[in-house]
Amino acid sequence: MSILGPIDLIILSFPAGQPPDSFLAAVQEIERRNDVRILDALVVTKGPDGRIGRTELSDIANLGDVAADIAARRTLGMVGLDDVNEIAMVMDPDTTVLALLVENVWAREAAEEVRRHNGRLLATVRIPHEQIAEVEAELSGTATPQTLT
Repeated sequence: MSILGPIDLIILSFPAGQPPDSFLAAVQEIERRNDVRILDALVVTKGPDGRIGRTELSDIANLGDVAADIAARRTLGMVGLDDVNEIAMVMDPDTTVLALLVENVWAREAAEEVRRHNGRLLATVRIPHEQIAEVEAELSGTATPQTLT
């Protein structure tokens, strides 16, 4: 078994159309820096009428290199049809979702040590940016009554 860092499936939603070029460039830069390694990716669209579509990563011009890297790793297809169906159930009409299966490379060594000592990950929690901003505002004394609700 290869040594892997923690793996996350991240589901990002955008208004109709494909994810913005600036976001796609940021994804490529993050992987280039080796902060994360994209194991698989999937693009799901939901039209205004509720019809579901799936786009191959290689069909998105700015992600061609990432798609080639994933194919070379032989991890393409880890996010499959069952995932498309689950994602589609929570999508709003006229949106595009990018599902990224990523390895947190930065945590690889720590994760291996946890496994070596029979430890395990009990939970992981994502804290929304808005909540962090509220707490920062409160701590800095710049919070207004609206930001505290």
